[in-house]
Amino acid sequence: MVRTHFVLRAGDDSILFPYGPDTKTEGQVAEFDTTIDHSVANALARQALLRSFFARGRSISGVRPIKIVRDTSNLLTGKGADTFVVFPEYSFDVRPLAPQEGAFVNGVLVNFGARLLIKPTVAELIDRGLDPVGLYVVGENDVDDPYILPMFNRRLVGRIERIEGDEAVLADARQERISLGKAHIEPSRLSFERVGRKLLGSAYEAFQRQMLPRLHEVSAADKQLARLQQIVGTFKDLQGELPCCVGLSVSLDGHLTEVHQGIGVGLSRKLHTPQCSLRPGGSITVPWPVDPKLDANGPFDADSFEHKQSRVAVLFPVDQKGHVQRFAAQMRDGVPSNGGNTPMRQGMVRKYRLQSLDFEFVEVDTRGGKAQAYRQAALSAAQREVDVALVVITDEDRLLLGAQSPYFTAKAVLMSQGVPVQAVRMSTILQNNVAYSLNNLALGLYAKLGGIPWTLSVQQRLVHEIVVGIGSARIGFDRLSERERLVGITTVFSGDGNYLLGNATTEAASDQYQSALLNSLRASLDELKRRFGWRAGDKLRIIFHQAFKRYKDTEAKAVENLVAELTDFEVEYAFVQVSGDHDWKLFDASAQGAAYRQSRKGVAVPERGQIVPLGPRAALVTLTGPQQLKTDLQGCPSPMLVSVHPNSTFNSLDYIAKQVFDLTFMSWRTFMPSTHPVSIAYPNLVVDLLGNLRQIPNFNPDILITKLKESRWFL
Repeated sequence: MVRTHFVLRAGDDSILFPYGPDTKTEGQVAEFDTTIDHSVANALARQALLRSFFARGRSISGVRPIKIVRDTSNLLTGKGADTFVVFPEYSFDVRPLAPQEGAFVNGVLVNFGARLLIKPTVAELIDRGLDPVGLYVVGENDVDDPYILPMFNRRLVGRIERIEGDEAVLADARQERISLGKAHIEPSRLSFERVGRKLLGSAYEAFQRQMLPRLHEVSAADKQLARLQQIVGTFKDLQGELPCCVGLSVSLDGHLTEVHQGIGVGLSRKLHTPQCSLRPGGSITVPWPVDPKLDANGPFDADSFEHKQSRVAVLFPVDQKGHVQRFAAQMRDGVPSNGGNTPMRQGMVRKYRLQSLDFEFVEVDTRGGKAQAYRQAALSAAQREVDVALVVITDEDRLLLGAQSPYFTAKAVLMSQGVPVQAVRMSTILQNNVAYSLNNLALGLYAKLGGIPWTLSVQQRLVHEIVVGIGSARIGFDRLSERERLVGITTVFSGDGNYLLGNATTEAASDQYQSALLNSLRASLDELKRRFGWRAGDKLRIIFHQAFKRYKDTEAKAVENLVAELTDFEVEYAFVQVSGDHDWKLFDASAQGAAYRQSRKGVAVPERGQIVPLGPRAALVTLTGPQQLKTDLQGCPSPMLVSVHPNSTFNSLDYIAKQVFDLTFMSWRTFMPSTHPVSIAYPNLVVDLLGNLRQIPNFNPDILITKLKESRWFL
């Protein structure tokens, strides 16, 4: 392979950088300053690194970022290793790091992951008994990249609809057919499970138990940190001059970036846990954790809550009546503590200062089909003038989606009548220590009834401040379809974290999505103006949060258009991306983790609440520490990247990042702080539920912007 130029696309132009001094190059001559044009400089440095890896025979699996498979031996052994492959994969990207002493320092961002492959072709898997219909497949890439090994240079081509001879007929596809001998099943965790359960049968559980520790060897924080320290020595052959193009080379200094304690860019400090308010005006302000203070003082709106005499419908399998009734009684009256300091000793009535909690029990006979039986029970419950409903399901029911799901079927019926619904599993009802689950369940029910358990305690401001969480759901079409339709979801919070209202756009094609989102935002602000009596000349601050990347410029443009309409107010706004989808990682070599059974979890994981500014508009915030990890086999969590859009008129990064952190204490699903701010978590919950509810016949999504606009129905 002979390459004469590095080609970099810049808008509609292509920039050619010759590798050799005598290489003929056509076009207009242009000059770039590598101290200013960071994107050009880093692209050249990335290409130099890629060519260096290639020249040294590294097994390259991707080019942007550069990815290499360090060892092409399978991490898996034993039964299943002839079918499934897990390679440890390293990735390298060149980025401008935090500015230091007035100048940017560029560095190589190193990450570790696992590259999954399913080795046999689809034809070979069919010979072994697999029915591949419904699975997505990958095939040879149209572009033959000479740097990438062929087994990694594949792209998604479509979903198998049927088999005809030695070909698969594809739906949701880039091509109509593919040879079974040239197709491979898409290597995802879901594909591993479906293929593995079919081919390995009862041995799949043992295979999975072996795979999890192998993946942990790659993903764990302490393992990644050890590999980072090894890289400095292992890649010494890359230190020295790496040629980028004629007249330019780069070198690696071989040092890991250490983050020291302090205030400022590139330094780390601990954010303070927010205070919470249990009465309007802040007359009762308490530190976190809020649960024991709620027991003593009651909820924030104890004096104004409307549903003091709440009626709860309980839909349950007919053969579980005794267990369900006992559970309901424990919710109402409390769980005996037996001398221990357990939650939910008071019961929901006393804890939330209710007058009564009455239950309407609706038996479900599932012999004629579960979904239909739950639908009939929901219709019966809706006629009993209840305020909220509990739907009792099995663990197996929880895995069913859309119209096959008893839960979503019942939820669609009851929500259509303005009744929010909460699912509870029989395994939860039957557990020995039910107090913690009951405590969280009662919290969610109170919020669904319209209650405000607590808010953040904030100082009086000179501006009206609201936080708007923006999400989007893709509706009704497959992964490769160009006919994508979107629903925009907005949730609005006051500056103290209190949920105010939600809204959803009608379905819109991607090119009409901006207009639909703008109308939704406009309707939400009109509602807030009426509710709070904003007057001409008032100062208004709107902070928009979103978590995805693809449509961020669309949302930013919608925000600008909206603000331009608010001529009666002094408006400032920030458009903020809050995302865990990035390459940054933070480690703490001294962190011992948290005890977990006979082991420890989160070794080398920084504690929750650390902030590291990366520059004037971006910061990393750790929202998952060792205590928040679920098991000792969970990988290294990513910090949250908080980025302020350059078009924002409110640019206080420290204030915005602290607000993101504080909003993780405002989820009313549980008394534990969340790993996402509610401005991101709530729209995501709506997206997940909406996708299933829209599959239920006759479900009317308009209920979400009428009777349930102010309800936390999605918790």
